[in-house]
Amino acid sequence: MTQRVPTTTAQPTTPDADAAPAARRRALGMAMGSLALAACGGGGGSAGTSSTGGSSNSSTTTPSTDATLSALVLNSGTLSPAFAAGTTAYAVTVSNTVSTITVTPTTTASGATVKVNGLAVASGSASAAISLSEGSSNVLNIEVTAADGLTTRSYTVTATRSAAGSCTLTATETQGPYPLLAILSNSAMVRSDIREGKTGVPLTVNLTIQDLSAGCTPVSGAAVYIWHCDKDGLYSGYNVSNNTGQTGLTYLRGIQVTDANGAVSFTTIYPGWYAGRITHIHVQIYLNNNLAVTATATTQIAFPQSVTQAVYATALYTKGQNTSVTSFAADNVFSDGTSTEMAVVTGDATNGYVAGLTVVVA
Repeated sequence: MTQRVPTTTAQPTTPDADAAPAARRRALGMAMGSLALAACGGGGGSAGTSSTGGSSNSSTTTPSTDATLSALVLNSGTLSPAFAAGTTAYAVTVSNTVSTITVTPTTTASGATVKVNGLAVASGSASAAISLSEGSSNVLNIEVTAADGLTTRSYTVTATRSAAGSCTLTATETQGPYPLLAILSNSAMVRSDIREGKTGVPLTVNLTIQDLSAGCTPVSGAAVYIWHCDKDGLYSGYNVSNNTGQTGLTYLRGIQVTDANGAVSFTTIYPGWYAGRITHIHVQIYLNNNLAVTATATTQIAFPQSVTQAVYATALYTKGQNTSVTSFAADNVFSDGTSTEMAVVTGDATNGYVAGLTVVVA
């Protein structure tokens, strides 16, 4: 009888229950080791290492701690004392007609920031208009924070606006070498548009004449004569100095008679400059429209440096910035101050400017 051998069915091999977790732990450990090595600067070619796998030298830059200003400019009046980086308190007096003022602070160090009355202002840019209370002192606060974000320096400007019904006599200045008084008898010079085809950044000049002795009341019926150089620094009517060939010409000169509010307006261009002088416009006042006598008042209009620099940066003004006189302190007319002669100017170099000034006569 044949003996049958019993058969068995092969059972599937079951992996060690601990094998897979162990393998995962080993893989994770290797990965963490690699990460730790990379974090320590190893691994070759990682950020912060040289191409040969060695550590590169690193340097740390310390932010600047300079919180000073290199310039501080107002659009009306003159700082007293004159600006100096080490001086932090200034004063300025403006007429009652100046109701607002702007401040242009420029930081010495790049990266420093500045605030005017708590509002951020870009270095070298004018602040928003700040209202001035009548007959009182208005304190303007300028705070500079250095690039380190910690170091600060505070500047103050005390702006005093005259009370209503009060005013300050406008400073008397030289009529200069080019007044061309002969044109005063020419009726064609009584005009508001004085350009005669001269090109330049458009400028409207609005003047108000007041009488100090009559309680600062408007002066009506007064003849106001203004004149200034063209964008290249030339004066009409002369053939001397740099004015070669200008004899017989009358551009940028004109006369207007004040209305009941003591006001006149001229349409012209922004003046250029010539060697030895900062930007200005000449003004003479003749009471009772009497141009046959000596002028009652002779003065000059000054302009904010920030505006002048913007104009001279345009393509029209090919001479560029004034290289002969770069500050009011260096000018032989305005070196004693411009508080009664500084125009309030609005506008821009693209669309033109409007300059306003109250001229107070005695």
